[in-house]
This record gives sequence, C-alpha cells and structure tokens, in this order.
Amino acid sequence: MAIVEVKDLGVEFIAKGTLKTAVAGASFLIEPGETFSLIGESGCGKSTILRVLAGLQRDWRGQVNLLGNAIAAGKRFQGTLRREVQMVFQDPYASLHPNHTIWRTLAEPLKIHGENPIEARVNDALTQVGLPSDAASRYPHQLSGGQRQRVAIARALLLRPRILLLDEPTSALDMSVQAEILNLLNRLKEQHKMTYLLVSHDADVIAHMSDRAAFMAAGAIQRTFDRAALVRGEHRLAAA
Repeated sequence: MAIVEVKDLGVEFIAKGTLKTAVAGASFLIEPGETFSLIGESGCGKSTILRVLAGLQRDWRGQVNLLGNAIAAGKRFQGTLRREVQMVFQDPYASLHPNHTIWRTLAEPLKIHGENPIEARVNDALTQVGLPSDAASRYPHQLSGGQRQRVAIARALLLRPRILLLDEPTSALDMSVQAEILNLLNRLKEQHKMTYLLVSHDADVIAHMSDRAAFMAAGAIQRTFDRAALVRGEHRLAAA
C-alpha cells in the first residue's frame, strides 16, 4: 500500500493580479521505504508539492493521502501527521533561528510533544548526524553550512517521522560537503526505515539517491523513471 498518494493535485497563486498555475494536475504514488524524487527547473512546481505534503501550503485542489489519511485542503495537520511528516529545507541557515542555541532548537519540539528524556534525545540526535554533543551550546552562525544542515536533519528526525520531505537539501552547500550529507541521509533512511520525497534540479543527486523519479515542467509531471532508467541517465536528457 502506498504511503503517499497524490491525484490531480493543483495549486494556483495570484501574482500581481494575475492567476498563476504552480502545479497542474500532478499525480504519483510513493511506496513505503523508497526515495521518490521530483526533478525539474526552478519554478516548475516541485517545491510547491512538498509544501502541500508538509501542510505548509493549504490552498490546493485534488486528492492527497498520507499514511492512510485523506488530507483536506485548508486545514492544519492534526495528530500523528504533525510528527510523522517532517521537512528539511534548502537553506539550513534560514531554517534555524539565529538567536536560539542548537540545544533550544532541538529541545523545543520535544517539549511541545511531551517527549522525554530531552537531554538524552538531543544528544542522541546530534550523534546520529555526526555532530559532537557540545554543538548544542552553539548558535547557527558558529557552525559551517554542512553542520547547520546536519542540525536541520537532526531536528527533523527528533520526532521519528515516517516520511521525510527534502527540498534541495544540498544545493546551498559546498560541493565538498554535498556527498557527506547525501550519504548521511541514505544511512539514516535505512536506519530509521523512512520514506523520502526528494526535490532537486541536480541530475547527479537524483541518480545517487532515488529509487524512482518524476520530471516536472510547467507545473505538470511529464515523465517518470524507474531505478534502471536513472542508472542509464535517461533523466539527464529530460532535464537538459
């Protein structure tokens, strides 16, 4: 049974008085434990789909089912969905509060959900993403870009999600750090038995991470690729 089902998803915005279509009738399924990716140029609608599935974009039409739950447009996520669907954003610095220590950033979601013991959970989260426990006392500006993205991943994992949404998770990082983060994500996926929906415009990232992928253009899914097609590099021609 699919863990994510999207059918005829449409999202529209009004920009400068004109109605713009961000997503036009997108449909796809994601099976438990796989990494499904959306590839395409900036503005093609792939990040908008992630925001719908994260509950951040509430104005949409179509059918969306997450973890067996039918999602209603216009409503906040409730209950287990709030913890079982987490997102890692493109810019790790923008996604972390600049005036909060890493400890506060990681402890707050645990406090909100009544999770204990907080100190042990925070230390464990940092260890899982390869950061020392003393990183908890630092502020985001005291960390490198790669370290900040590791903190963002640790925060997303704290509530033990089943689905992780990844919006260009390495595009803001130096090339030397990108492979480390991608390999970390693959290791954590296997360790925690998670399902990934990855958005990227980078054909190399898609090939490295994905079981299946879909190419988007003008808000619509134009073509899908299985693992064999990705290995052959067919997605590179579509994205060229």
